[in-house]
Amino acid sequence: MRQPFGLLLLLWTVLSAEGGSLPFEGLDDLRGPYEGTGVSGEALHVQPLGDAGQWRICAYWSSARTESSPWLGFGWSIPALESRFIPLDERRWAFHQPDGYVRIFVRTGHADGVLHLSGGSAWTAECRGESIRVTADPKDGGPVSRFVFRQGRLVRMSCEEGDFEIKYAGRTADRILSRGRTLLEVVRTKVPDEGIVFKFNGGRSQVVATCLPATVFLAYRDSAPEAVQKKCLASLQTTGGVIPFTYGGEYDEAFFTAGGTRWTWNTRTRKILSCGDWTYAIHVPKHEGEGLLFRRRRRSDAVAESYRYSRKTGMLVQVFTNGTRRASQVFTSGPLAYRRVRWMEVTKRDGDSARADYTYDEAGRVVYRRFTREGKKSKKDEVWLDQTGRIVRWRVNGEEVPVE
Repeated sequence: MRQPFGLLLLLWTVLSAEGGSLPFEGLDDLRGPYEGTGVSGEALHVQPLGDAGQWRICAYWSSARTESSPWLGFGWSIPALESRFIPLDERRWAFHQPDGYVRIFVRTGHADGVLHLSGGSAWTAECRGESIRVTADPKDGGPVSRFVFRQGRLVRMSCEEGDFEIKYAGRTADRILSRGRTLLEVVRTKVPDEGIVFKFNGGRSQVVATCLPATVFLAYRDSAPEAVQKKCLASLQTTGGVIPFTYGGEYDEAFFTAGGTRWTWNTRTRKILSCGDWTYAIHVPKHEGEGLLFRRRRRSDAVAESYRYSRKTGMLVQVFTNGTRRASQVFTSGPLAYRRVRWMEVTKRDGDSARADYTYDEAGRVVYRRFTREGKKSKKDEVWLDQTGRIVRWRVNGEEVPVE
C-alpha cells in the first residue's frame, strides 16, 4: 500500500545544517518542490539507475549544469560516483555528498599536523595531508556516519545503509563494494557508439547507457548562448525497456526529453519554461532570503498554482486558484537525503485546519502517517505500517484500535 505521493515527496527533500549546505554543481536543491523542476528554477530530471544494496543510485540531469559526467555526458551527474571533498579558499571546504548535496565546512583549528573543520552542529572533519575523515554525529541520537577521502575522492563510507568502498580506475570511480562484495560495477563497452554498463549486485541486473554527440547550449553572461556539440546520454536500456533522451532547441529556448516527457528552458537564465503540460514563470526575489516565487499553469485548462520556496527553512507555500493555501515542510535525518523523510502539510479551509504528517523509509515507503483535524470536527488518526504496507498499529484520538 505505497502512497502515490512517494516519488514527489522524495523530490522535495531538503537538508539543512548550521554550517550551511549548498547544491551539487550549482543546483539549489536536487529534489525540487515539483517533479521536473528544482527549487532554483532549473529544469530537472532524476533518473534512478538501481540499488547498490540499500544505497539508491540515481543520475541527475539539469539545465543549470554545464559540465559533463564521465559516464553519461553533458548536463548529467551521478553523485554516488562523484562525491569529493575539495578546498574552496583558505577557510572553506566543500563536501560533495554522495546524495548530491554540497555541505560547506569551515576551518576551526590546526594542531599537530591536523586541520579541524566544522560543517554544522553534527558535522566535523579532520584533514591529515591527503587523507580527510568526515563524521556526522546527530545530536538526536541518530546513527553516526563516517566518510573517508583520499586526494579529495570518497573511498569509504559507513552509515545506516551499510559499509561501502568506492574503487577507481585512474581518476574515475568504477566499483562500489560492501564487505568485499561488488554491489555496482561500471564497464565501458567496446562498440562503435561509446556505451556504459552499470551492473548491480554482481551482474544480476544492469543498465546499459549509450552516449552520442548532440547539440547543446552554453550560456555566457555577456554574450548570446553558444550552440556546441557535446557527447550526451542518448538512451538507457533497463529491465523495463529502452528510455530515449534527446536535446536541441534555439538560442533563446532549448529542450530536453526523457522518454515521453519534454522540458524547455531559457538558455541564458537556465530556468524552466515548461514541463509536459505545465508552463512555468519564475520570479527572482528582490530581498535576499525570500526564495524564488514559482507560478505554473496547465495548458489544457485554467488550473494554476503559485508557490514560494525557502531553502533556508525548507518551507514551501502553495496558493491555488480556488483559494486553497497549503504549507509544507520537509526534514531529513542523516547524510543520505533519501534515507528518512518527514513531511507535514497544513490546509486551512472553511474554518477547519487539517494537518497530514508522513514518515518515509529509505525506499520511499510510508512507515507512519498521521491526520489531525481541528475545528468543528476534531480528530487525530495515527497509523504505523511495515515494509509491505501492512498496518501494524492504529490509534484514534489517543486510543488504540485493534489491528488484525
